[in-house]
Amino acid sequence: MHSKAAPSAPSRSARVTGVIATIIILVVIAGTALIFAPSGTPLRSAVQTVAFPYFSQNWRVFAPDILKSNRTFEIRAQWRDDSGELVKSGWVSITEIEQRTVKGNLAPSRIEKNSWNASNTYLKRYLALDEAQRERVRDTFIEARDGGFRPIPVEELIADLGEGDGDVVRFLRVDYMLMRYATMYATAGFGEDIERVQWRVITEQPNDFTHRFDDERQFTPTVRTFGWRQSNLSIDPDVLAQYRGVIDRYGAVGTFERAANEAE
Repeated sequence: MHSKAAPSAPSRSARVTGVIATIIILVVIAGTALIFAPSGTPLRSAVQTVAFPYFSQNWRVFAPDILKSNRTFEIRAQWRDDSGELVKSGWVSITEIEQRTVKGNLAPSRIEKNSWNASNTYLKRYLALDEAQRERVRDTFIEARDGGFRPIPVEELIADLGEGDGDVVRFLRVDYMLMRYATMYATAGFGEDIERVQWRVITEQPNDFTHRFDDERQFTPTVRTFGWRQSNLSIDPDVLAQYRGVIDRYGAVGTFERAANEAE
């Protein structure tokens, strides 16, 4: 009979490899335990800081270039009542109106992004201004004149904000466009002769992925409110009819009615 050969002892390199693998496994186990340990556990925060950039999930798991914030564009308006007194409406979210048909629609109309695109361009040009200029443009662009009111002439605004500054001119162009845009929506929605409009842009950042199920909001919304602008455009009936069609089609008549009932 042939006797079995005795197994050879592990080589030195195999023993070293085994020791290293064991250490790595123990470190991973300890790190995992610390990551999911109760808040306040020693070293938990330090381990999470090191591990999360490589091993955690975030909202990008669902898209490579996901938006980091939600933005809404809201307006309110003023008009004269039967006694000639100015009436100020409540706020109306144009973004919410335009996006009502996005849910469940694989190919929504481009109009659903009108206010989102406009406010995006507006904020970019606003943030290109310096701090003093930003403070000024958040104020009203209206002045008293001959017993009434009128828009401050653009030449005076440019001189006030910084003549020769290209960022100022680019901002004022978009500001004028938003005045027209808000006036058309306000006229179509409230059915009044709109004298002034105002808008605000609200930016909300959703909770981090790890806090996605929390009821408490992790980040405070940023609200940028801009002053009143005098509505001095001529209303084209055909264009106005298009805006009224959007409001009717998206079921937003009640939204404007509620805002009108909040009038001050």
